[in-house]
Amino acid sequence: MTVLTVLALIVAVVGNVLSRAVVLDAIALWPLAALAVPAALVALKGGKRAALLPLMILSWLLVTVGIHLSGVAGMPSSASAIRADLSGFESGRVAISVPSLTLSMGQGPFSVVPAPVGGAAGPPLVEQVAGSTAISLTVTDDPARSPWFRFGEYRLTLPQDVVWDVRVTVAGFDIDLSDVTLSGGRFQASSGRLLLGPPGGAVTVEVAGDVEVSVPRDVPVVAVGTTRVPDGWTVSESGATAPVGGEGWTIRAVAGSVRIVDR
Repeated sequence: MTVLTVLALIVAVVGNVLSRAVVLDAIALWPLAALAVPAALVALKGGKRAALLPLMILSWLLVTVGIHLSGVAGMPSSASAIRADLSGFESGRVAISVPSLTLSMGQGPFSVVPAPVGGAAGPPLVEQVAGSTAISLTVTDDPARSPWFRFGEYRLTLPQDVVWDVRVTVAGFDIDLSDVTLSGGRFQASSGRLLLGPPGGAVTVEVAGDVEVSVPRDVPVVAVGTTRVPDGWTVSESGATAPVGGEGWTIRAVAGSVRIVDR
């Protein structure tokens, strides 16, 4: 059982199911492994107690994986997370461009946290330019860091008391901005899912890739470019319009296959 667990962990790391940083977490939890030493002495006496050593090693490995997946603070794998207090800012622009990355995004205090998934991206790097009421954030990865810190996904959260202009260029995304106010945005990926909430006026977002855009059923939406839209929309040569009038979203499909669904 212990040998199979070790082989499974190796396959998971090599196959990018787990980040390589799980190895660093295992090293950080060496006191658990050290408990196997007295267990080995007991095992020398033979009998049923001989199974104690592999059981201790198995427990160490399973605890390591559990802590790694939970993102416990203080572990090597969680040391790359970036958090910031954006209190006092009224508007912001965030741009993330990591072509090898999968991105999940939602509402919350500002943070960029690597998920415990293996990949080619380094740990996040955030550059900021702040004014009195506005802030600009550029998120990239840091390939210069140790090769043990490689990730396949970031989780980014944005505070809802700031009006955001969001620019995303990644391999794939699952973005929920239904509780975040936008002033504009551009979302580009090979594939992705984007949830939008009520617009704060007339707001244009550009979308590129095989992307599904979900909008509330009771808000005005104009689709420009080649899109697939829900039944009941008015379709013309230039695009389509939702049956709700007024100022609202303009979703501009600039490339790929963009699908709009209502909810």
